[in-house]
Amino acid sequence: MKRVKLERAKSANTKGIAPAKLDKTELKAAIAKIQDRKQPEFELLQMVRQSKQAKLRRKLGKELRSEFEGAAFDAKKIDKVLARNQAELSAVLKKADAAAAKRMAPIVRQQRQGIANTRKALEHIRYQPHLTTTIPISTPFLIYATPVGMLSDTHTEPFNNWAKFFYASDRNTAYDSVVVKFFFAWQNNSDFLAVINCRTDLIANGLIIDTAEPGWFFPGSAWIETWARLTVYLGSTTINYQGTQQKQMGQVFTEAGYSEIGSPGTINSDDIVGTFGLSCSNISVDPGRIVVFEVACSADWWIDFGGSITVDFNSNPAGRQLMCPSLQVDLLTAPQGGFNTAVA
Repeated sequence: MKRVKLERAKSANTKGIAPAKLDKTELKAAIAKIQDRKQPEFELLQMVRQSKQAKLRRKLGKELRSEFEGAAFDAKKIDKVLARNQAELSAVLKKADAAAAKRMAPIVRQQRQGIANTRKALEHIRYQPHLTTTIPISTPFLIYATPVGMLSDTHTEPFNNWAKFFYASDRNTAYDSVVVKFFFAWQNNSDFLAVINCRTDLIANGLIIDTAEPGWFFPGSAWIETWARLTVYLGSTTINYQGTQQKQMGQVFTEAGYSEIGSPGTINSDDIVGTFGLSCSNISVDPGRIVVFEVACSADWWIDFGGSITVDFNSNPAGRQLMCPSLQVDLLTAPQGGFNTAVA
């Protein structure tokens, strides 16, 4: 964890407004609760279902291969293996549907939390003309990654914040992920409700790679995709439902052919290069409340029947890295007294 200093606003837009000190003890406690929190993502429900199917597919391949060992094989035995697999698959899908319903509950709860917060903000500022006060937050309070140890280097300074990381896996699984997060924060140190917007950019220069091995009965396959996400935390309230809060950065799917084991595999890649703008609007912030903004890059994947994935934001010759120059808060309500301008 890198500690960073508080930056005070010097813009003419905030002239006459005394910056207030951000409660770093409270901020650290808030981020500690967020760091390892598992976020329920709707798009992962299908991947969980695929995980169960892939596991059965690997089991079926092993059973069929044993039946084909030797010069002759019993067709009735193979039919029994296939019938058993079909029954197991039907049972797994039934259980997966029930599990999906349970996984949807926290997603719906978070959406309702976010909508309630938005409603509160809009009701507070409706029909009122307002002058926006821009508050640049030029450095993150923390750069964090899971799994721990994936980061090879990080750097923080005003408008020059970046992380380098590399991850590779060849473990058969239908779902796994890694994520790198930039945490920014702002505190409403006034005695009045504040309404804010926020926006940021993730600037990516990375590479994702899939490989898959051929197979006799079932060829290998691998799939990986990357996402840019902005999540807003206000105590127990999470805002992540707005369509402007996530963007797909890239994806790769690789499937090998049917052939003898030992034949050449298949490889595909995608350069993740570009700027991905994220934003969240009409956020209601109670007096004294700290807002934590999590700007994240995640890579989600599965590997089936042999293969590998690589996430490379570290190669020096190519200048691979992930940047988040700053996060901008736009205060839509008139500033009252002191307020914290930035974490730097």
